[in-house]
Amino acid sequence: MAKTADVAARGLLGITAFCHAAGGFAYALSQPRGFSVASAAFFEHELLGPLVVVVATVLGFALVTRREKLVAAVTGAFAGFWFVVAGYGLFTGTTSYARLLVLPFAGAFLLAALAHRMHRRLVVVVLPALAGALSGAGFWASVMAPRASTFPSNHAPKTGTIPEAEPALHKGGLRVRVEGTSVVVDAGIHRAQIVPSFDYDAVADGCGLTVLDHRSARLPPFRAGRDGDRIVFAAEDADFEAFGMVEIQGASTVRIDVSTTVRRELCAHLGSVVAVRLSRLRGSGDFMQGEEASINGFSWPSGDTGEPSFFVAFRGGELGFHRATRDEKGPFTTLGTIDEPVITTRGLRLRVPSWKDQASREPSPTAGWGISQGAIEHYGAWFFWHIAATSIGRGWHTVRTAPGTYETTILVDAL
Repeated sequence: MAKTADVAARGLLGITAFCHAAGGFAYALSQPRGFSVASAAFFEHELLGPLVVVVATVLGFALVTRREKLVAAVTGAFAGFWFVVAGYGLFTGTTSYARLLVLPFAGAFLLAALAHRMHRRLVVVVLPALAGALSGAGFWASVMAPRASTFPSNHAPKTGTIPEAEPALHKGGLRVRVEGTSVVVDAGIHRAQIVPSFDYDAVADGCGLTVLDHRSARLPPFRAGRDGDRIVFAAEDADFEAFGMVEIQGASTVRIDVSTTVRRELCAHLGSVVAVRLSRLRGSGDFMQGEEASINGFSWPSGDTGEPSFFVAFRGGELGFHRATRDEKGPFTTLGTIDEPVITTRGLRLRVPSWKDQASREPSPTAGWGISQGAIEHYGAWFFWHIAATSIGRGWHTVRTAPGTYETTILVDAL
């Protein structure tokens, strides 16, 4: 009976070694590169995977050569690692994926029992388990959102009364109205649907990974009304308070000014401060069918699935237009520097001059190669202005948006 139990224990540990080696190898291949050696992101993305492969290989070697003491020590290290990694995610997470961590958490106890079976001296198991637990803590420390690096204005929040009149303007060939959480601008056959304030799709209140802790943060539909030659709108919830105005300036420019107060620090993976969808009123399809976009003279492809992404971001403190190697993954090629981003199509010109003064210039924990958290992206018919997000790169990491009042100006010119 004892021999059968020993064979079963060794079989389980052999499976453990193989799964960790394969998983560590796959993890290492999937991670972004280009991080400073001294950074937490380097440990998580570039060191942890190879480290797991090495330790798993040592476990396999110890099993084959019947070095029970070494088997117990390495198994104890894995037990400590998963006890911390799975345990923290399980007890702080809010998603169904977090609940699945009960499996590796329970597995940590099984590994500890197997380690003790291989060598009865507790010190042989406990000390490596503590080292594994420390590595698990290092993992969680590296995935937690870095300090906030966005730049709210020093202005007080703006407020005002909302008139009862229909929230619509018309001047020449321009028609503007407020619908839900959008400002809709029609200019000839061209339409811009603008979400003019914070719309955070993936927030983790624990400031960790949104796959384990997820909610959205977006304003409810605007209360809006026409006040003379402008539209006034407002909305608020537990995360944001927004007040804005829309005007038609001259014969061809729509100006939107929005004051949004972020009431508490938010840790987000995906989220924009401005989003614009371009389409046509007549003809087939969305904006990108038969239309072209450019930014400051650079052609801007839409980043369809399987194609490298093009985006605007800071790198080394300099704002530039960049191209990914594949999808949104680096290394990244800088195509040119940009002073003030100006997006042009055949029918409209878009500017958000307030964006670069409020966006984070700090490196994104998912992009690598010095690409910033603040970015402007283009997918299909949509353009997104992020002041702090981790859309570029891999993972579900979050970055922080500092509380305070952000002033956003959006200019739409009919060409």
